[in-house]
Amino acid sequence: MKHIKPYKIFESASTNFPTTRDEIVELCINKYGIENYTINDDLSIDVDDDVIITYRGLEYLPLRFNHVSGYFDCSANRLKTLEGCPQTLDSGFYCTNNNLKSLKGCPQTINGDFMCSNNKLTDLEYFPEVEGHIRIAENKVHYLVYTFINKADSFMIEDFIDYEIVRNRDTVMLDRLQTFIRDNDLEMPNLDKIKEHYKIIE
Repeated sequence: MKHIKPYKIFESASTNFPTTRDEIVELCINKYGIENYTINDDLSIDVDDDVIITYRGLEYLPLRFNHVSGYFDCSANRLKTLEGCPQTLDSGFYCTNNNLKSLKGCPQTINGDFMCSNNKLTDLEYFPEVEGHIRIAENKVHYLVYTFINKADSFMIEDFIDYEIVRNRDTVMLDRLQTFIRDNDLEMPNLDKIKEHYKIIE
């Protein structure tokens, strides 16, 4: 299945990704054990299998993925960004135990579970549409959304983002939070816990 086909997705400004097909083959086969892949024209890859890149000490993904037919697991690294993650995948997405401050680069739709615990997220910007379970414990934003996140549909999460409750990643606008909670008939989260992680403007 290792053939080249024409395909085009976004261009990346990252200098961390391979710049030749030979480099991709070397990384896939000899370093990360990825076998069932297709190299696209833009040097992203499609993988007809699960992708497991865990416990590698990575700060950045070594390859740029386009589609993964199974699940994608990049947990237990030191990732600072999700740039290079698959744009689409057919199962779950796991990025727990990293240093992520943003979900930028996350797949837009996840047809399985989304596990992103133990990172440094302070808001839900770039949050994907998730078909399965969501777990974002051990992130600051969890203290704002734990009362509804596992019951939330994508529209409620979009509302949370649109209400602009979190400002500058470290400040919570209390009146906006209260309005969001009231409008969606939700339970108010524990303000004392929120104050441990955010400045609150009333």
